[in-house]
This record gives sequence, C-alpha cells and structure tokens, in this order.
Amino acid sequence: MSFKASAPGSMMLLGEYAVLHGKQALVCAVDKRITVTLTPREDTRIEIHSSIHGHYATEIAELSIERPFHFVLGALRQNQSKLKRGCHIDITSEFSDKIGLGSSAAVTVATLAVLANWLNLKVSLPELVRQGRNLVRQIQGVGSGADIAASVYGGIVGYSTQPLVVEKHAITHPITALYAGYKTPTVDAIKKVHNYFSAYPVLYRHICNSIGQCAVEASRLVRMGEWKKIGEIMNTQQGMMESLGVSSSHLRNLVDNLRNQPGILGAKISGSGMGDCVIGLGELPDDYVCTASQQGVELIPVKMTLQGVYCEKI
Repeated sequence: MSFKASAPGSMMLLGEYAVLHGKQALVCAVDKRITVTLTPREDTRIEIHSSIHGHYATEIAELSIERPFHFVLGALRQNQSKLKRGCHIDITSEFSDKIGLGSSAAVTVATLAVLANWLNLKVSLPELVRQGRNLVRQIQGVGSGADIAASVYGGIVGYSTQPLVVEKHAITHPITALYAGYKTPTVDAIKKVHNYFSAYPVLYRHICNSIGQCAVEASRLVRMGEWKKIGEIMNTQQGMMESLGVSSSHLRNLVDNLRNQPGILGAKISGSGMGDCVIGLGELPDDYVCTASQQGVELIPVKMTLQGVYCEKI
C-alpha cells in the first residue's frame, strides 16, 4: 500500500512583509498542486525522487537537511524518531519552483501530511499549519506561514501569526498571474528590506501597519463580496510595496499593464517582490498580449481553488 498527499500552491493577495511582524495577510490557494506519494520499504533506506530535482537517497539514521530536498528532508527529520523503516517518496509538481506560487509551502504541507497518514498520526489542520510554519522557519530562518495556511486550507485565507489565526473564506474569484521572468529568493528580498530600513525603524513599522490594515479591510470585504473595493485596496498596497523598495520599473510596467485591462479590478506585486509574479484581481480578455518589453515574462494560467491538502491510500 502507498500513501498520497496533494497540496495546492498559493499567491499572496495582501499583507506582504506586515505578516512577518504579526499583522494580517490575505492569501489564496491556486489550482497548481504538488503531490507526494510515499511507498513504505522493508529496510531503513529513504529514497526521494522528484520530477524536477531528480533523485536522492540516504538512511534513516543519516537524515540531514540538504538541498534541493531540504523541505522534504526536514519533514522526515521532524518525524525521525517515529520512522521504524524506510520509504520511497515520489514528488510530482504541476508548476515550477521558480515562479512564485508557494512551491516550498506546498511540498512541505504535502510531505507532512503524507507522513502523518503513513505513521497514523492524528494531526489537526491548525497543527499542520504550525508544523509547516515551524519547519519553514527552521530551514529558511524566516517565514510567516501564510502560504502554508493556504496550502493546508484552500480557498482565500485570512492569516496572522501572533496569535496564530486562520480564517478560511470558502469563496473564489478569478485572478491573473504574470511572471516577471526572474526571481529573488524570499529570504534575500526580506534581508534587503530589513537592511535598508534598519536606519528607519519607525517608518518601516508604519508601512507594515498600513499593509496589514489593507489585509484586514480586504478580509472584511471578501465576506461581503465587494471585489471592486478589494481591487482598489490591492492598488493601494502596491504603492506601499514601492515604498519598501521591492518594485522596479519592470514590475511597475507589468502592474500597469494589468490595470489597463477592462476585466482587472486591481493589481500588485504578489509576495516578497524584486521579481516573481504580479497578481491581478479578475480575468484578461482572450486576445490579451503582454506589452512588457523584457523577455521571460509569462502569463501563468491559475485559478483560486477551495481544495486544500488531501490524503488518500492507494
């Protein structure tokens, strides 16, 4: 018998950077998934195979956190004392880990879930969020867990860390994602922002408070179905992302390009910025052509999904 867990990717709607300091974020799960299939072995060998990253093998007693399987190995290390025999883990992904759709969170959630299923551990959804958030922080040194919460619950999620609050909105709305053609690792982007604002801590705190308030207001509007107003708030927060220094002329052109489309209610950088994706609230016309000049810009076909992580025996 094998065990399979699947978790969705995610995109930040509102609350970037603020959520790292206890403020609220609004994040959504998307219909691009990572699936982890675990087949128990009779020996103590751990084998991992990924459609993207290739093959890795070790022994239970020798588990260490190594790239590119650091999140999977971290989940195994977290459960190392419970592993009485080895397993083969197969990872398939419907999206690249280079385009800012929360691949790290999705593979972390799927791996923790499939291990819990195999080891017959009773793990609630809030506890799965805590485990995933702690694991990402252990490996990266920083992480809010908002993308973890979206991968666990699905839908649109209102999220904060202090205290841990997850509110799932069982509703979806069309979104549009444009990949900028390049990516700055989240940890590097956060470090650059913190280094710059180390001389202006009060200013940084005020910007983060305002970004967090954008997410609070948008969460209220989601309950009311006020999507036009949510789009306006996204436009407003984009100005705050500019203030943090995580935008660029290229990203600004992508945002403006989306805003000029009649079906888009608002647009902004999604995530830590300095590359990755911009997100638009709404749909593009069928004849849309991106006019951004830089090569590598890609329209990523995504939809919000209500389906969070799920497990099954196969």
